[in-house]
Amino acid sequence: MFEIKANFHIHTRYSDGSKYHAEIARLAIRAGINVIITTDHNMFINGLEGYYENKEGRVLLIMGEEIHNPAVIPQKNHLLSLGAGKSFSQLSHKRQCLIEEVKAAGGVAIIAHPYDPALPEFNQKNISWEDWSVVDFTGIELWNGFSEMKVRVTNKLSAYWFALFPKFLPLYPPKETLSIWNTLLNEGKNVVAVGGSDAHAMFFKAGPFKRVIFSYTHHFSTINNHILVNEKLTTNVNESKFSVLNAIQQGHLFLANDIIHSSNNFRFSIENGTDRILMGETHQFIKGMVLAVIVPKKAECHVIKNGAIFKKFNGKKEIRIKLKSAGIYRIECYKFFLGRKRGWIFSNPIYLK
Repeated sequence: MFEIKANFHIHTRYSDGSKYHAEIARLAIRAGINVIITTDHNMFINGLEGYYENKEGRVLLIMGEEIHNPAVIPQKNHLLSLGAGKSFSQLSHKRQCLIEEVKAAGGVAIIAHPYDPALPEFNQKNISWEDWSVVDFTGIELWNGFSEMKVRVTNKLSAYWFALFPKFLPLYPPKETLSIWNTLLNEGKNVVAVGGSDAHAMFFKAGPFKRVIFSYTHHFSTINNHILVNEKLTTNVNESKFSVLNAIQQGHLFLANDIIHSSNNFRFSIENGTDRILMGETHQFIKGMVLAVIVPKKAECHVIKNGAIFKKFNGKKEIRIKLKSAGIYRIECYKFFLGRKRGWIFSNPIYLK
């Protein structure tokens, strides 16, 4: 398997971002990102998908869309359509149909910021996802970099602090979102977790205070998706796009706050003799299976089984546990950074039936 670093949920000047695609791609190359997926609001931009290259490297830009019903205020129930090849905003009021059409077109349907509370200090409404009657969506945005501010801010002063020093903000996915994911998994639904930047790089002004808050470069340094693909990405755009989308659909990825420390080469699998079961895969439980974790830097790691902590490890780079029963297993890793414990790596589950 080959690991690529991808950043999802990016807005451009075509909606409420502050840079165009080529500029964002240049910043992504400089940050060492391999794939970016732009998702402007109810808008699909033709002709810009593909590889962007310069002397520093290249990045694959996949076109997506963030879809919501503009006729409903506040505008809750946002869906990310990744790589579907066209706009589906005309279906924003028919959420189940929207999900089905995105997937039928070969795209990935991700519920955006499932928990996104109000922030009255700045007149921001609650735009959480509320329609849990829908089925067959690919996954949810477990950790949204921009929406997390609405969870952490307690007053205007704390908002200004995070705006000035954004690297202090990524703490861990909101407990409410983790609870939603655990509930879905325990209901027997295979739901892929992804990280989203929700990058806008907005210009903010308050009296003498002027600043671009949460720049694209900042987002590229924090919450990324590390996708495991079967083969190295080629120069063929369609082949590479299919490889990326297929891996996301299968849950072959983990998300990480890379500002803490590089999460490259984290691995989580379950071994059955010479066979290895990967993140996102389902397998019949067999006695003697071994859960195996490799962490690139010593950390506090939790083995989660059926939504609860099963085992805790601290200061280890390798973990091996002989399993005694079936369950939904995943990994959470935490490290201290800037004076407090923060979420670092969150794997997708392995399902043992």
